[in-house]
Amino acid sequence: MLVGSFFSWWYGVGWLTLGRRIAARTTGVLKFFSVGQLAGSLFAPFRQISAGRVQGGSLSMQLRAWGDKQFSRVIGAVVRLMLIACGLVGALFYALVGVVLIIFWPLLPVFPIIGLVLMATGFKL
Repeated sequence: MLVGSFFSWWYGVGWLTLGRRIAARTTGVLKFFSVGQLAGSLFAPFRQISAGRVQGGSLSMQLRAWGDKQFSRVIGAVVRLMLIACGLVGALFYALVGVVLIIFWPLLPVFPIIGLVLMATGFKL
């Protein structure tokens, strides 16, 4: 009875729970790195404080402010792209490890039996 309930949990609810946890962790990595927000603001100026619109200034001052904004946008895009790449690599790592776990999940209860048989037969690597 106990063994039957273990196997029904292992190949039913346990397997489903494992899949949900892997999906939640992968989503958590993407949220931790704010991949969606960073992608939405990819070309926004990066921490720009002073280079706003120059009203009533000379043409050279306006061009300088425009250049500062463009430089700030490029720096912001580079920093955001690096953070997005780190987040995607982390999420991909969790997803790949999760796929391996989901594949090996049904085999885990059999491994101790295989180990006992190999030990009894004197198998050596």
